[in-house]
Amino acid sequence: MSATGAPRRLEGVVCVVTGAARGIGLSIVERYASEGARVASLDVSAKRLEPVVAELVARGLNVRGYACDVASRLDVARVFAQVESDFGAPIGVLVNNAMWTRFQPLDQIDEETAERTYSVGLKALIWSLQAVAPQMKRRGGGSVINLSSTGAVRSVTHSMVYASLKAAVLGFTRAAAVEMSQHGIRVNAIMPGMIATPAAIGNYDAATLAQRAANVPLRRFGESDEVASVAAFLASDESRYMQGSEVVVDGGWSIAAQ
Repeated sequence: MSATGAPRRLEGVVCVVTGAARGIGLSIVERYASEGARVASLDVSAKRLEPVVAELVARGLNVRGYACDVASRLDVARVFAQVESDFGAPIGVLVNNAMWTRFQPLDQIDEETAERTYSVGLKALIWSLQAVAPQMKRRGGGSVINLSSTGAVRSVTHSMVYASLKAAVLGFTRAAAVEMSQHGIRVNAIMPGMIATPAAIGNYDAATLAQRAANVPLRRFGESDEVASVAAFLASDESRYMQGSEVVVDGGWSIAAQ
């Protein structure tokens, strides 16, 4: 049994989570490891990654950290091959969570914002699927989970780059699901709403946060472990008939009249 009392649904499975040093990514790493997975925790910052991996290992969880710039095709290929070598088995689950962006009005969108956002958030999905697909084929299948956002379908001001990226993630997920089905590889997406991570809420004052929470039918922001629970379901055999799905985790925000 896991720490939550649930069955260890991922016992022995090698899982890769990108953008895993904090927030949703870290919660997914913790949840997977608690369900028996062997987890490769990837982040662009080794300095940020090392202490959180050390804390998880001290708790007896099977987690290893890897510094990786997912925007680099060569870096992704190198790290994914190293993960298979280190764990002695092909990767069975991949979570594409890494993200970088700035929210800017149209006249302030710059080359760096556009290039880095699309490289980390979209190109990386291509590089990671190229790297993981041969491993999943060798093991007879696997599960790929892409983190999109409700911002893909319901945008806020100054979010043109972010919203277009997250919409593209959904298109990529559907197309990849069709192509990968013949190999037993499932590809699905999670669409979180406002999740109470430092990166998501750190730039707002208390009044603004209260107003935004009031616009959510459940009257609160989500927690990163609530997204991790969905990611664990999609990684497990319990979701074995889900392919190309988009699972919304937003407290009802995207369906409510404003």
